[in-house]
Order: sequence, then C-alpha cells, then structure tokens
Amino acid sequence: MAFRKLLQRLTTSDADLDRERLKRFCHDVPGVTPIAAAQPRQEVTVAGEISSLRIVPRAGTPSIEVTVKDGSGSIVVVWTGRRNIAGVAPGRRLVLSGRGTAQGAGGRLTVLNPRYELL
Repeated sequence: MAFRKLLQRLTTSDADLDRERLKRFCHDVPGVTPIAAAQPRQEVTVAGEISSLRIVPRAGTPSIEVTVKDGSGSIVVVWTGRRNIAGVAPGRRLVLSGRGTAQGAGGRLTVLNPRYELL
C-alpha cells in the first residue's frame, strides 16, 4: 500500500500535486464553498490562491482584476476604482465573500468588490 502511494507521488506532475495541496487547504477552511460549486446570483464564500493579477481600465477608471483558484476551479474578482490593494498579490491565499455573476462567452463566474481576508 505504501509503495503504491509512493509510486503515485513520483509519477504525478508537480502541477497536479500543487492543485491537490491547494484543494486540501481550501477544504479545511471553515464555511467555504468550492469554486466549482459556486452558482451565479448567489452569495458565496470561497477560499483560494491568487494566480494572476492585472489592472484593467473599466468605464474610464482603473480596476484590479484577480483570478483566484482553489484546485476545483477559478473565479475572477474585480475591485473597481483601485490600482493596488496592500497584500493582494499572486501566490497569496485569501477568503472572499460576495455575489457572483456569470460573464463572458464561457460564463465565467465574476465577483465585484467582494469582502476579503488575507490568509
């Protein structure tokens, strides 16, 4: 049994191992929903890791657009009227709460101006 587990760890890619570690971490945070289970128009609380961050002009004002992943899926978070938020950077983990909307051709879940807590 232990040999099988060792063999699986040696043959699994680093990206898959990282995804599983992140999924376990997010699952252990109390009161959160997996991103894959989050529904549009519903209040949701998710935990995850920031995978990308960019500043995007929206309606003439800057906005921070962040992609958060938890191992089960990803969600786009937008803070409007901001150029930076202290502590929000790629690789940081956070818990955020807000109401999601489906945007874009793929119906990607987006949350505007969520409440958040850096972990």
